[in-house]
Amino acid sequence: MPPEGLTRSIELHKALSSKPPRQITQEAFDYNDEHLRRLARLSPGDVARASDLWEYTQDLLYTDIQSDLFVFLLPFCLEAWRQDLLGISQEYGGFVEHLYSVLANRHVFDEHLKSAQTIAVSQFMRLSILEEIRNQCGLSYERGHERPYRWLRAMTSYGVLLPDLNQLWKDWWAITSTGSAIAAVQYVACLMYAMNENPVFAPWTPDKGGGPPCLWEFEGHLYTNRWLETNVTFLEQTLSPKSVSDLLARAVEKLIGQPEHKKASEVLADLPLCSSTLENRCARLPQILRTVQQPGVLFDW
Repeated sequence: MPPEGLTRSIELHKALSSKPPRQITQEAFDYNDEHLRRLARLSPGDVARASDLWEYTQDLLYTDIQSDLFVFLLPFCLEAWRQDLLGISQEYGGFVEHLYSVLANRHVFDEHLKSAQTIAVSQFMRLSILEEIRNQCGLSYERGHERPYRWLRAMTSYGVLLPDLNQLWKDWWAITSTGSAIAAVQYVACLMYAMNENPVFAPWTPDKGGGPPCLWEFEGHLYTNRWLETNVTFLEQTLSPKSVSDLLARAVEKLIGQPEHKKASEVLADLPLCSSTLENRCARLPQILRTVQQPGVLFDW
């Protein structure tokens, strides 16, 4: 039986009813279409070359999009995105940065996918992010680019792309796994502590990076984007000191018997001391995510 992720990728091909186009009309941005011909020869379950996918994103960003080719190649693109998210492969980072721009700025969901196809894509992306959430372990981080940064930025970026963040959020907040409980503590710690006082994420240093993840930082080249309004409205209705406190309490309970329980309990014990900060940030975060980001303009709590 194929592994979980590969099975999901093959199912996405079926859901999109994607087939190789009879003819490639997609213009290659660099005028060399060898990468397009290699990609068009792939079969469901194959893994695409990182360099071919990177070149394809340049085609998608700067030339007219061939819809049937895009629908066929999208599952390969999203499987590469998933492998980057889960840390399975280090090859796709450059491609993923541009893929986010394609999905956000070229309106591909509106123009090139049918409604049922968009639903299949959103399910694939949500399940992949939840897979990484389930894989979370540990509550002490000293460097950037570790697991918590990956799922947090993927989830935050998802809010730019698709309007059903509520489904991802509710599945995560159900706290059905140890990983989801750990992810909850990671997120709440970023809401309640000052940047240099976070017990989960050590302060940023020039040689190691690190510091607490930024809860409004998007992945890739999303420099002039914001959350979709439906996602902002959901967050405004969901995020509150009480909901966060309840989430943290359930997460700590889920972690009983786990190595992370002691640290999580300490975070829960600190909650009353951080109540003012938590209240302000629960109100401030939706405001930031509603605001169109501008290059060189940094938001703050």
